Amino acid sequence: MLDPRVTLAVVLTLGAALTLLVWALFTRGGRTTRPETLAFRCPFKERDVTVEFREDAWDGTLVDVRSCDAFTPATAVGCDKGCLRLATLPARAA
Repeated sequence: MLDPRVTLAVVLTLGAALTLLVWALFTRGGRTTRPETLAFRCPFKERDVTVEFREDAWDGTLVDVRSCDAFTPATAVGCDKGCLRLATLPARAA
C-alpha cells in the first residue's frame, strides 16, 4: 500500500499541473469573439446606424467595431469607437 503522504503529493502535483494548464489556455489563447450586428442611435454622429461589432463570446462585452454604415465604405470606421464605452446603446429615433 502507498504511503498517504506520497498519495497526497501526487494528487497535489496533478492538481497544480491541471490548474497551470487551464490558466495557460485562457491567458495565451486570446479572446474568442463572435459577430453581433446592432442598430441604434449614434450619439456621436447624431444619426441612426447599423454596426457590426465583435462581441466577447464569454461575457458579451463589445470589443471592436468591424463596420458602421455611418462611414463609406462601412468598413472604414473613422472614429474613436466611443460606442464601445457606452453602458447602453441608445434606441433608434422614432
